[in-house]
Amino acid sequence: LIVRVTQTLLSEKNFKGVTIRDIAEQVGVSPATLYRYYESLDEIFLAVFYRGTREIVELIRKECTGADGGSIRRLAEVYVGYLNNNLSYFQMMSLFAPRGMLSDQDEKMINPVMKELLELIEGVIEAAGYKGDRRLMSHAFFSALHGIMTTYAQNPGMSLEEIRNYTKILAGFIADFFEMGAKRGYY
Repeated sequence: LIVRVTQTLLSEKNFKGVTIRDIAEQVGVSPATLYRYYESLDEIFLAVFYRGTREIVELIRKECTGADGGSIRRLAEVYVGYLNNNLSYFQMMSLFAPRGMLSDQDEKMINPVMKELLELIEGVIEAAGYKGDRRLMSHAFFSALHGIMTTYAQNPGMSLEEIRNYTKILAGFIADFFEMGAKRGYY
């Protein structure tokens, strides 16, 4: 319940605007009660981040794998679409992942699902016909998509709808580039 409520609050408010008090109020308990389940707000956010990562893994599995193996373009659309529809998840990904914010225990929880995400990306790349270092290519592709979101997800000169459209166009461009490279044996 706490994770679900926090996820909802994060979809309504800016990541930095959600407090323990907000969560407790929505759950219907005192802030002190939340601390019986989680040591800190960051720990709650980490649980939401884990849940979001599970969601994106399942979405990619459903939308981008199967008999036809999906396509790199579809993978880009699904991934960037998820991030655009869950900007708080993207903000947490940007906060927790690169800065060493995770404890050893947190990393043990998050690393397997992140590994699963990258393995799904590798599978789509392999299905596209790429014969080279799929791990390297999947990391490059993931980084390129993440870079698009980092650069444009909160562009102050664009509306949310313009941002969604623009990042989708950029993701398609990147996907086409990677698909062409996969088919021609580049990289």
